[in-house]
Amino acid sequence: MTDSTTKKSFSARHLAYQALYEIIQKGAYSNLTLQNIQNTYQLKRVDERLLTELVYGVLRKYNYLSWIISQISSKPLRKIHISVRILLCLGLYQIVFLDKIPDSAAVNESVKIAHKVTHPGNVRFVNGVLRNFLRQRDDFQVENKVSDSLTRSALQYNEPEWLVRRWNREFGPDKAREIFQSFNESPVLAVRMNRLKTDKLQFISALTDREIEANEVSFLANAFVIKDHADIFFSYFIPKGYAYVQSLSSMIPAAVLNPQPGDTVLDMCAAPGSKTTQMAEMMKNKGCINAWDLYPHKISLIESNAKRLGISIIHATARDASKHDPAFTEKYDRILLDAPCSGLGVLGHKPEIRWRRTEKGLKEFPPLQKKLLAEAASCLKHGGTLVYSTCTLNREENEYVISWFLEHFPEFYAEDFQIGQFKKSEKGMMSIFPSECNSDGFFAAKLRRR
Repeated sequence: MTDSTTKKSFSARHLAYQALYEIIQKGAYSNLTLQNIQNTYQLKRVDERLLTELVYGVLRKYNYLSWIISQISSKPLRKIHISVRILLCLGLYQIVFLDKIPDSAAVNESVKIAHKVTHPGNVRFVNGVLRNFLRQRDDFQVENKVSDSLTRSALQYNEPEWLVRRWNREFGPDKAREIFQSFNESPVLAVRMNRLKTDKLQFISALTDREIEANEVSFLANAFVIKDHADIFFSYFIPKGYAYVQSLSSMIPAAVLNPQPGDTVLDMCAAPGSKTTQMAEMMKNKGCINAWDLYPHKISLIESNAKRLGISIIHATARDASKHDPAFTEKYDRILLDAPCSGLGVLGHKPEIRWRRTEKGLKEFPPLQKKLLAEAASCLKHGGTLVYSTCTLNREENEYVISWFLEHFPEFYAEDFQIGQFKKSEKGMMSIFPSECNSDGFFAAKLRRR
């Protein structure tokens, strides 16, 4: 982004603007963008927290903030340059949602950034819109200004109207509200202890010695939630390979598959290797895991994660898992297919997805998912286990795909499972809602071949 001599001149707010521009305008992912900025700039802890709060906050509230702009601005929203719109959203987010920041600071800092990134006319526009809002802020209650119930709910939940309408219909208004509220809260920081390099007593002792507050997760082996001093955790435990950051929901598919030492396992869509390495740890680094991913550059992520965690049984290969290869026919004891999907379960930590997906676009996923399942079926031994998972709550990608599979592959049957005391499956399938464990929305199905 810039050389080392100028890095220090960028405030957390300016870096938030840069991140949001990359995400909103160029299609970058929020988590990767923030990681890149944090690796590039030496930020104080307080600035890093503000940066994260601003980026995720604006992305979660983007349609509500845009609505406010549309109500105040003399220009139609579509004619406001994206840079200006982002600056206005940043300023408004601080004013509306961050009580700890004085209104004057929110306005002045937004104007200061505007001077650096746009022309004087836009600077005056940013200043005028923000100060107009301060004079009128009590008038901006959605429930009083928006009569259409769907539009009102979309603004209150900060979700696209099509998704609110869809999930109100599928889950009912109360469940949909619960899901949407969870997506607008910060998910917990969950980690998986690496049993290949440490054990629970040593791990907990090391946490205690560094005054890191963490809670053990009762329904997942070796899972912890970090409550405080995450910066210390990241600087010590992660580089040494003692732990791996992974959402609680994401740990469930491998737990359902339950690979054993000595098994031959296939992870069909493996990158970056979260579930792959989890399975290797469960197998005590004994056996064989073939990890496939479509993109060659992602193979290095799997390999580097495996190396850092002390794992040697993962063999990562770039290949298209949807294309049949007779060399893999009935080769594997267990297969995990964490399929490409719409991602409508991870809107909490990837909030930008809600503004990128369209209802029409959801139709592109089931054909690929079915094709991958068919290939998985050919690769599995008789008596073997196949787990299909997604990070979406869309039934067309979950339950409907499994129903199709069981109809077309009668040698398979669904097998019920239970995740500790957390939850039981129904007909071999389980949807994990984000509110249930303050994590992502996920789906898992367990299939056995006769």
